Amino acid sequence: MSLFFGKLVLRILAGLAVVFLAAACRQEAPPDEEELLVQTPSASAPAVDVAKVVDHLKANELPIGRTDVYNAENDPSKRLGRPGEYIGKAIFHDTRMPLTLLEGQDVIGFQNSGGVVETFTSPEDVESRKQTLEAARRQFPGAPPEYQYSNGVILLRLGHVFTPDQAKQYEAALASFQA
Repeated sequence: MSLFFGKLVLRILAGLAVVFLAAACRQEAPPDEEELLVQTPSASAPAVDVAKVVDHLKANELPIGRTDVYNAENDPSKRLGRPGEYIGKAIFHDTRMPLTLLEGQDVIGFQNSGGVVETFTSPEDVESRKQTLEAARRQFPGAPPEYQYSNGVILLRLGHVFTPDQAKQYEAALASFQA
């Protein structure tokens, strides 16, 4: 009788192994284009418009002058829209900083005169960007420090020319932004 049960158990185990192997080896058809769109992070979470973030900062009485909003073609860093990078970018000039720093420049050097707003598809991408910036700063110890503040999928970076009190004004304004 035990031989009978032994063979039965072996057959059951063999059958289960075949089922699991078949499931593991089964290839699904590639998703169609519509399914791919639904699965992208930008489709599941609405993108935050960088211009609206800058407008919010201005509405909070921050002295923002010239603002340049970038796209994938004109981003000076060539990161906008690339995998794992920001999906929106705007650099602005704070009018408390000398305008002479901007004369004749096509690109605002935010470290000397203002800040940059970067938007991402997820808060995890924001944290990844912060880590990348910190790693670069460790690699180049002479790189100027910057203030960094985040709110959800938004990263606000301010140049080292701001006083701590001025930077706190930006931090407070960003914290009150709601997408």
